[in-house]
Amino acid sequence: MSEDFKITFWGVRGSHPVPGKDTIQFGGNTTCAEVSAENARIIIDAGTGIIELGKKLLSEHFSSKNPDKQLNIIILFTHLHHDHTQGLPFFAPLFFGKSILNLFGPINFGSELKLVLERSMTPPNFPIDFFQTNSMKKMYTINDSNEIVINSKTGDVTLLNKYHDKVPENNENLKIEIMNDYSHPANGVLIYKIIYKDRVVVFSTDVEGFMFGNSKLINFAKNATILVHDAQYTKEEYVALPIPKQGFGHSIAEMAIEVAKKANVKNLILTHHDPNRTDSELRKMQSKYRRRFKNLTYAKEGLTIEVD
Repeated sequence: MSEDFKITFWGVRGSHPVPGKDTIQFGGNTTCAEVSAENARIIIDAGTGIIELGKKLLSEHFSSKNPDKQLNIIILFTHLHHDHTQGLPFFAPLFFGKSILNLFGPINFGSELKLVLERSMTPPNFPIDFFQTNSMKKMYTINDSNEIVINSKTGDVTLLNKYHDKVPENNENLKIEIMNDYSHPANGVLIYKIIYKDRVVVFSTDVEGFMFGNSKLINFAKNATILVHDAQYTKEEYVALPIPKQGFGHSIAEMAIEVAKKANVKNLILTHHDPNRTDSELRKMQSKYRRRFKNLTYAKEGLTIEVD
């Protein structure tokens, strides 16, 4: 088993954080995942899970042999709803002068990534303005015409247009491909495919399934090593009156399993758990759905999986 490519979950809830005795096992923080390979680290989304990750990153940095070096961080935003950005104002590296934050995300209601993040920390909502923090920030508004290349040895980042730029072929590079999905209101989301040495992680949260499966996602995730997929609702919640969840932009486990089977993925990780879901309920659901897809896991905080 290779130890140089892995994914760790720091927040797995949807909508809002849920601390308390019923969420101790799976965790109550909103979406944040860390994908690492060699010296490259990619953070997906900045829900409240990013707060503990930020503490860990600074602790590792200050205990390293060269604490005066730059701390290079890459954050990919799937979209810019509050539960995917609410941890950023409390992300310790944001305030550290040696940090270089490479921030990638979509246009949100016609606004560039830079403007959306700036608004999230504008007084009186927050006492410190986003651009008054000490870190260096490099902002990139992206879509599915882009690809991101990261050198796993140095962490250097290159943003490319896949139709006009030649993507360098180097086995030491991580390549990130992007898919736009429009099932989540109102602007859709970005789905990320992270490729390293022929192993693939696809991160697909805040998506809603289609009849006969999401054919675009099935093709995008074909033969992936790991597919991380939204499964916020149960089948009953999805259709139940008086407030059915159809059209809310989230999936049920059956939708995720259909994609995984048709895409022939090796491992399926379900995430974006409903904030009302208890540990006991999630354990029962995991047991139930493992009978339909053997290599299925419900994401929980602290879970690390080798991509192999």
